[in-house]
Amino acid sequence: MSVMTTTDSEVKRMWSDSTKLIQDRFRLQVSSAPKRVILADETSIVRSGGQYDIISQELVVTSKTAEGTIPITGVILRESLIAALPDTLCTESRRDLAFEYARQNLRKDERAIWVDLWKTIPSQRLRANLEYTSHKLMDWMNALGGDNELDSLIHELTSMARYGKSLNFEEYVEYMTQRTQDIEVRLSHTAVKVIDVLLKNQDVTNIELASLAGLSRSWLSTQINRLKRRYVLIGVVYTPFSKIGIRSFHVMLSGQSWDDPTRFISDCPFLYNVRYILNGPWQVLARLALPDNPENLRTLEMLSSRLNDIGVAVDISETHSAGLSHSFYHYSVSNRRWEIPWVAMLGWGQRIQDESLDNLVERIDAPAHTTDEYIDDIDMRILGYVHRGIFSTRALRSKLAIGQNQLSRGFKRLRSAGLIRKSWNVNNIGLRERVALKASDRRVGRILDVWSRELTQGNSL
Repeated sequence: MSVMTTTDSEVKRMWSDSTKLIQDRFRLQVSSAPKRVILADETSIVRSGGQYDIISQELVVTSKTAEGTIPITGVILRESLIAALPDTLCTESRRDLAFEYARQNLRKDERAIWVDLWKTIPSQRLRANLEYTSHKLMDWMNALGGDNELDSLIHELTSMARYGKSLNFEEYVEYMTQRTQDIEVRLSHTAVKVIDVLLKNQDVTNIELASLAGLSRSWLSTQINRLKRRYVLIGVVYTPFSKIGIRSFHVMLSGQSWDDPTRFISDCPFLYNVRYILNGPWQVLARLALPDNPENLRTLEMLSSRLNDIGVAVDISETHSAGLSHSFYHYSVSNRRWEIPWVAMLGWGQRIQDESLDNLVERIDAPAHTTDEYIDDIDMRILGYVHRGIFSTRALRSKLAIGQNQLSRGFKRLRSAGLIRKSWNVNNIGLRERVALKASDRRVGRILDVWSRELTQGNSL
């Protein structure tokens, strides 16, 4: 190791500037400025670029930071906030907050370098349906709530620590995942119009969309890009399960009040998604996607039997039709919030029943017949990656190790057969609660299906 005496005074000045900013913005006290700066090998440093040792009061940096490849300002900003945050917070939470704080306060030319460094932190999968990616988690938070969301988040987490509530890594990721759902993006009249047109016309060109929305093509593109940056519009590519011989089941679980029944299915290879139920007799609603063969169906029956034997209640229902419907009829663009007339909705449900309107409205996405298209191993791998959100040509070629022409032909053939579809999902617009209703009577289920389509977001199941 060698001492970098030439940078000591400059480091102290930057540390002092950051200290004042942290005290004014977050009301946190920062440790004393580093007494010296030490150059060390990257393998001996936990955080990219460098780290501050509170005990020795040394700032240890890598050669890339010393040479300016990594902005030393970013390292100082990050390390000064980490030193100010309570050490009862998990390591990942302090690192995430500090990376974001540094990003906000770096110069524009340094910011892109810093974000690229941040993205090198590897993702971690906590369970089948929950993955942690440091940069993506904070970028999502910032895109929804803006820079000031960091202030609220630091206040919440430091208050938890102050009052004795500590979050381990998994609890922190769960907390952040839930918290992003509480941030509401308020929509303008134009934004609502663009979203509505996109959802109703998923397969038309941008020129046609612009005409339908009454906007110029360039202004439509600008609006779509803004909504994508704020994670309101998210494009998805997917494969209809029924087309490739996969059956979908909804599984409701309930065990002891102090237990989390998701642990019994979290490692299941057929788990598609899982949601916690806050009220009612059930704790969890999970969706399983199983290849249609007798062995898998017997396994599902065995799962139900074994869980019942250990005191976990199970209710399994096959999904006959699944899809999303969106209605912005009750969104007030002047107040930028949902104004749902629940008394009127009660009358609408009665009318559907009295006039048998449930017989006139088609299901959202009725299961299709299994495809007659021959699917080889490469095709199945393509579909597998598409399901996981990997569908760019470069990414797929890297994963599959095949040529561009072969990939292009395969992808085009799968799309023509209806095995790969594109659509838009709408998120973060104030839909904070989901309600799951289970009806044993088929007609009641159909009535609920039609009724829910007048709400902000409806599922046909």
